[in-house]
Amino acid sequence: IRSTVGKPPAAHRLARSQDTLMSNVDLESAKGASSNDDTRGKLSTMLKARIQDLKPFREELQCRKHSSKEKLAEKIPEVIFTGELVHGEGFRGTQLGVACSWHFVWDDPWTLLEGNFRGQTQLAASTDCNAPWNHPLDIHFAARSPLGWPKLVMQVQELDEHGCSHVAGYGFCHLPVTPGSSELTVCCWRPTGSVRDEISAYFLGNTSKLTSYDIISAKAAWANRCRLVTIPTGKVILNLNVILRNFEGNIDMLQHSRAPPV
Repeated sequence: IRSTVGKPPAAHRLARSQDTLMSNVDLESAKGASSNDDTRGKLSTMLKARIQDLKPFREELQCRKHSSKEKLAEKIPEVIFTGELVHGEGFRGTQLGVACSWHFVWDDPWTLLEGNFRGQTQLAASTDCNAPWNHPLDIHFAARSPLGWPKLVMQVQELDEHGCSHVAGYGFCHLPVTPGSSELTVCCWRPTGSVRDEISAYFLGNTSKLTSYDIISAKAAWANRCRLVTIPTGKVILNLNVILRNFEGNIDMLQHSRAPPV
């Protein structure tokens, strides 16, 4: 009995040892956290100083990039076409009403910057052979090559006595390549069918029409149009103004820079 008096039980000794161990662990973790905070503070200070050292180089690099983009933009040739579809003449339905739908076509070296590339005029009628439209045209291109110069494709529609719309003719023209004003005359045509089709077109107005515009002005148009039998239907008169920018010496340079290696 004397040997056990004053001594704590074993459970109490175990709890005290656990508390001591936990306090040691807490102290070590606190020391580690404080050391981590100090390390992070040192690293952030070093990084801020490094960023301040690199700031002038970044500004200089941005200025170089901006200046190189401006120089490249200054070297890209641009073409602006403005004008109007003045009138159509010689079409059979001029007294009842004639309209012209149009669209521009171009190849891959060209990029549309601004403007409408398709549209349609109002329905115009006149007692003489001219149907006035005065429809504006305005389009802006960037060009990497003179190949694939834009073309204007037109389709003329006319009304008959019953108010039905029929194809009056197709036509296209290459846009002028020289700066300044030009007046263009586009001769229109339409395909003909058999004798029965022509009689039906005369009495009912069901004229033959194309299923695709590719046969008008595409690269394969010359090989396919030789198989068509067509008749002339009228003319479209248009005025165009051409403005060239950055063309002198830059077209050849862009072609050589994009040429594949030999």
